[in-house]
Amino acid sequence: MTGHGLLIDADSTSATMEGRAARFAAAASSAWTAVRRHRIILFVTMALCVLAGVVFILLSTPDYRATASVEVEDVPAGAAGAAAAQRQVTPSDNEALMQTELEVLRSRALAEDVARELALVGSRTFFDGMDVRRPDRGAGSLSQRQVETEMVVRLLRDNLQVELPGKSRVIRISFISADPVLSARVANSYADSLIRADLKRGFESGVQARRFLLGELDGARQDLERAERDMAVYAARAGAAADPAAKDSASNAVPEGTTATRLAQLNAFRAQATADRIAAQKRWESARLSSVETLPEVLNNGAMQQLMSERAQARATVVQERQFRKDAHPEMREARARMAALDDQAEMMANTIRASLKEQYDVAVHGEKQIEAEIAGVERQAQAERGRGVQMSILERQVDTYRLLHDSLLQRYRDMASQAGFQAGRIQPLDRAAVPSRPSSPNIGVTMLFASLGGLALGLLMVAARHIFDDAVTSADTLAERVNLPLLGAVPAGERPQTDIFAPMASSLLLGSAAGLPRSILVTSAQEGEGKSSTLHALAKALAKLGKRVLVIDADMRRPRQHSLFGISPGRGISELMTGQAKMDEAIVESGVPGVSLLPCGAIPPNPAELLITPVMDSLLATVRERYDTVLIDAPPILGLSDACLLASKAQVTLLVVEWGRNHHGGLRVAVDRLRRAGGAIIGAILTKQEGRAFEYDYHRGG
Repeated sequence: MTGHGLLIDADSTSATMEGRAARFAAAASSAWTAVRRHRIILFVTMALCVLAGVVFILLSTPDYRATASVEVEDVPAGAAGAAAAQRQVTPSDNEALMQTELEVLRSRALAEDVARELALVGSRTFFDGMDVRRPDRGAGSLSQRQVETEMVVRLLRDNLQVELPGKSRVIRISFISADPVLSARVANSYADSLIRADLKRGFESGVQARRFLLGELDGARQDLERAERDMAVYAARAGAAADPAAKDSASNAVPEGTTATRLAQLNAFRAQATADRIAAQKRWESARLSSVETLPEVLNNGAMQQLMSERAQARATVVQERQFRKDAHPEMREARARMAALDDQAEMMANTIRASLKEQYDVAVHGEKQIEAEIAGVERQAQAERGRGVQMSILERQVDTYRLLHDSLLQRYRDMASQAGFQAGRIQPLDRAAVPSRPSSPNIGVTMLFASLGGLALGLLMVAARHIFDDAVTSADTLAERVNLPLLGAVPAGERPQTDIFAPMASSLLLGSAAGLPRSILVTSAQEGEGKSSTLHALAKALAKLGKRVLVIDADMRRPRQHSLFGISPGRGISELMTGQAKMDEAIVESGVPGVSLLPCGAIPPNPAELLITPVMDSLLATVRERYDTVLIDAPPILGLSDACLLASKAQVTLLVVEWGRNHHGGLRVAVDRLRRAGGAIIGAILTKQEGRAFEYDYHRGG
């Protein structure tokens, strides 16, 4: 199945390609036939174009073209700051640069500069070299010199040609005039003016750059002075507000007296004070919460120890006396009094020791607070000193920045000032224009080539137009090509042709239908005067010689001619027969030619189409069909009238008479289309008034 599918696809593809090849071959053959048929038009057109080229060469003023060339560089050699300003040049930058230089060359300003340099305004030599008339008066509000200046500038710009060969940096500057010396002078002047303009732009840009740098340098100097002044003022204010420790820190004379050293010492003191305060606090807490006699300070006190020893002895004495005496005894009272006095002294001494511990604790707390306050003050002083240092650093960096900018601008300005006037331009001369020895135009070879090619193209265009819009029939080929009809025969131009010329045509009519000779044949033409009536007359005689009975009906009821061709006086005819004013036997007459009868027109009706549209014509043809072998109907022309179309629908076949070389602009096509739409069966055409060969037929064409 797959194989069959591939075979079918291959066959269809091959058939499509063969069909295309056949259509291409047919189109090529048709084009060659049209060119061969209208070869005279082609040759005449080419000859006229070549002649026009020769006349143009003879009448043209020779022009001379002189060319100078310059080279465009990226950066001018020796430009100030070129090394710093150089960057990678892209192709788009190169193209933009070259296009800019080309537009500068085409500018009006450069043309005016050339005119001033060569003194062209007022120069008769320039106008003679440009082959134009020098203006001798003003125009409107312009004076004669202004008009002449405008003309010189316009001529310079119109005859200037600038070229950019490839992607190079070379510009070719050409000028064309009738004077070779003038062409060379103007081309060289354009090159020189372009170089001067480039140098002028470079110099002016250098001046502008120096002015700009000078302004920037002055601004940088003012900024530097302002920054230095601000730093000095701030340093003075900071020094006045600073304490001696800060001043010593600034001078680095006593490293131990710096704020950081003092802060470290105070921190050490604070640690010691904190330790002392904690120890004093512990002693005080112990003295406050425990018994006085148990305090180490009390126990270690000599006076307290002696007092306690005496109190112990007094207590022992009281105990001993109590064994022997009563409390009221004087010695007993004295012993108790002494013991009470010792207790009071011990308690007073213990309270004194406790008070001293409390005082030591308060002193330690106060000392710690004083050290912390001192540390806070030193820290504030250190923070202030750090702020002043940061601000001073900012001011110093600002001064350094302005100083660096000032020094850089100063060095750049010195470089530009030292190189001013010694910079090379971007545009450098390459070739000077030489005086041309031969004219550049007109170029005989190129002109003749274009004239020949133009003539060939114009000739082919005219042949194609003639072939498309002209349907004049001059051969069997053109008849078949225009309206797709066979040619039954041709009648030469000149005097009335002999009857034997129509014998082959009459023989062809015997094969006009499947049954042989058609029973009714309508003979008509596209336009008036193509010879249809005389052709019908001759065909009737030729058919009669072949032994056929022929009836000629003159249905051209607008301009009847058959009665005059047969030499019969007009009488009753088809108009009376169709209106019922005459019978068939009364209207049909003998023509004087054996085998040929004539039904003349008769009276000319006001509107023949109204008679032809009635069924009387159908009954007439049916009646005469048994009496005659064929009926030849002479009909009016097709174009402009409807009679022929009405008769074509009633006749069996139609024979078209075509005049040789006539029917232009589609008239024949329109006539044939009208007959076919009306139902007429056209069997062929007869070419009348033929000049030259009638049959340009190739045996191998086929058909």
